[in-house]
Amino acid sequence: MKMKAFAPFFALFLLCIAAPAVTKAQSASGNYKFTLDDGAAKYVEFDAKGQADGSATGSLFMTDEATVIYSDVDGTGEDSTKYPGFSLTAAVDGLVIDKNQAVVSAVVRDSSVRELIGQRMLLTVEDNGDNTRVPDRLTWGFYKPIQITWTPSDSELKEDPGVGLRWWATDYERKDDVGYAMPRDTTTVDAKTFPVASYAFADIASGAGDILVRP
Repeated sequence: MKMKAFAPFFALFLLCIAAPAVTKAQSASGNYKFTLDDGAAKYVEFDAKGQADGSATGSLFMTDEATVIYSDVDGTGEDSTKYPGFSLTAAVDGLVIDKNQAVVSAVVRDSSVRELIGQRMLLTVEDNGDNTRVPDRLTWGFYKPIQITWTPSDSELKEDPGVGLRWWATDYERKDDVGYAMPRDTTTVDAKTFPVASYAFADIASGAGDILVRP
């Protein structure tokens, strides 16, 4: 009788051991209205969720009342275009989190500035809690696709053995560094292109809102 009473409990114990561990997905989200030294109001709202395969999903919306001027810098003959600010929506595809900081990468899908459509955007944020002592911080940038039409090689070697090789690069001093496959893809800027610590945050004159980073 004792064995019969204990069997269901023992089976449940084995089931708990066999069940895979549930990991909490990383995420970064928030909304922030702020101004810089130019006094133009800016607003960003985003929601990024990390996926099991290392990618991310979500959306990003941003407006900026500062005047934007696009000039012909490539010699194509196009005239300069002035925009009285801009708005955009972007689809999130990457997320990297380091403690209370996060880098979100996205592709601009729609914008009042036509030159921004199709460009990649990086939004870097810092979550400083309830903002009572240190305010949340952020910075952003836009990146055009890079077209590379050559293959680097050593001109002194008839056949450079380094061309085409791939390896895994890690930080020797950090045992928790998952590393990156090398050489990196230099045609596309994403959330992993630059180290999180390399970003310089914007000098915000005034701001209101809340940014949440969940490692």
